[in-house]
Amino acid sequence: MKFDLIVLGGVAAGTSAAAAAKRENTNLKIAIFQKEPFISYGGCGLPYVLTEDVKSTDSLFAFTPEKFKLEKGVEVFINHEALSVDFDKKLVQIKNDNNIFFAEYDKLIIATGASPIKPDFGYSGEGIYYVRNPEDINEIEIYIKKYNPQNAVVIGGGFIGVEILEGLVHKKIHTTLIEGSSNLLGDIEPEIHEYFYENMKNEMLEVKFNSFVKKINKNEKFEILIDDEIVETEMIIVSIGVKPNTNFLKNSKIELLKNGAVKVDEFMRTNIKDVYSAGDCASVKHFITKEDVYIPLGTTANKQGKIAGKNSIGKNESFSGVVGSLITKFDDIEYAKTGLSYKEAISKGFDADFVVIKSRNRAGYYNGNSRIIMKLIFEKVTGRILGAQYSGKELLGRINVIVSLIYKNGTIYDLNNLDLPYSPPFSPVWDINLLAASNAIKKWREELSSLHFL
Repeated sequence: MKFDLIVLGGVAAGTSAAAAAKRENTNLKIAIFQKEPFISYGGCGLPYVLTEDVKSTDSLFAFTPEKFKLEKGVEVFINHEALSVDFDKKLVQIKNDNNIFFAEYDKLIIATGASPIKPDFGYSGEGIYYVRNPEDINEIEIYIKKYNPQNAVVIGGGFIGVEILEGLVHKKIHTTLIEGSSNLLGDIEPEIHEYFYENMKNEMLEVKFNSFVKKINKNEKFEILIDDEIVETEMIIVSIGVKPNTNFLKNSKIELLKNGAVKVDEFMRTNIKDVYSAGDCASVKHFITKEDVYIPLGTTANKQGKIAGKNSIGKNESFSGVVGSLITKFDDIEYAKTGLSYKEAISKGFDADFVVIKSRNRAGYYNGNSRIIMKLIFEKVTGRILGAQYSGKELLGRINVIVSLIYKNGTIYDLNNLDLPYSPPFSPVWDINLLAASNAIKKWREELSSLHFL
């Protein structure tokens, strides 16, 4: 079995890569080998099946294997797992339900994605779940319908954990969130976290910060040992991060980051000729720090996959990198971030400063106005914008302004001079972005004056 291009993995990056390559050269013989029994689904929508904002996991599928083959002209092999790669002989060892065989390639794209981190809690049977693919959510839904649990525990307060928490609370299940740090949502700024957490409080939820699960026992209920406390619950969902699906590459010549992600350059090339990688199993360049980082996101996977597909057949497109832009919500309170946090900026050697601004999403006299809080991080000497975080409502358009400026190495002065649109239903006269820029300029000028005086 020989192909011009083999793609390992068939979700966001893999299908994007295969489709892009086939568009560029319709004569290519391309195959996708996918470990799971399905391809091309919107993983970011999984938590919203629980909130019922997504009707079912069926809504998340863009293609079936059959439809993808028919419309894109690419062979798709589901339930086929890559066991190893011989990069010298250009052979992939594949395992399916029946046997193990070798597939030969001219070009190879590794897009095997990531899997949930699964600690050894001492129990791993029915009632404890991880969220990564549609089957996971379906199993959770089946369990809830079967047992009608009155309480649950979510372990891990990152983005997926908070979104799962929203779904369980929506179902009127009293849920305890166990988080190992002092805050939710990763590197959220303390001022932003305070506002977000205050607005997400609900009688149906409890959050235990700075708590680590030591062991899980199963009797009539689950017994979760955290520190010196035991939490009883009827179901558990674990969401403490993901790891790249690259175990099959660990003893090979390919270069990996410390966490196992395949290291790629801006053209999605690995250190091995004719081998590319993309998506949640690959590294990505951080636009600000220029470091190779691991930030697995659906948007990045699709972009990287498309570039890998094109470049695998001779194109020369590059990816400028990411700045870690994220947005999520809990009920009607939103959180958005882009770029570096203040702590991260300092740790990376930037002479950084920040301002914290509180304003409104709409004119104060207009119905539906509510508070927004923003933290803007910038470089002192140049005024270059390094990052921003928000909590409140109607954040997407506002954070996209900052994202655009970061990619142009924009400054607080550039932000201050933007002609942002205004109308009472959408913004105060002085949008929070403009207030942040003005206050940042003022703060910096005062500091300069102080230094000059000294």
